[in-house]
Amino acid sequence: MTFTPIVLFLLMIVGLFQENMLLIGWSGLLLIVFLLTFWLICIIWAVISVNSYNREIEEEAKRQYEIWRIHSEATPNQIFVNINKNADDSNPGQKAIPQDTSKPNLKDWLKNNPGRTINDYYAIFRS
Repeated sequence: MTFTPIVLFLLMIVGLFQENMLLIGWSGLLLIVFLLTFWLICIIWAVISVNSYNREIEEEAKRQYEIWRIHSEATPNQIFVNINKNADDSNPGQKAIPQDTSKPNLKDWLKNNPGRTINDYYAIFRS
């Protein structure tokens, strides 16, 4: 399927140089057949792929809906409100790093704080 169109194109060029209309005609006809079948295969493959992907999305949506439905039936009318918002809630799982008013050089700060990253530096010294 890969080399046949190339060979047919070369045969068509050879037919053109030899002025053989039979070779040019058959090569051109077979090239057109190959192009049409390749196009048809690509269209069919695309339709099957899209249908398969849509089916997966629908199944995942149904599964998520079932989880939501079971959860809402188990705890109806339950509302969560967080009114105690402190600074530690913005970075859950991280320790609060004391803020320093002077901003040191990034290279020096990384040398003095091994194990820290550039993200830690910018979290402390926002510019």
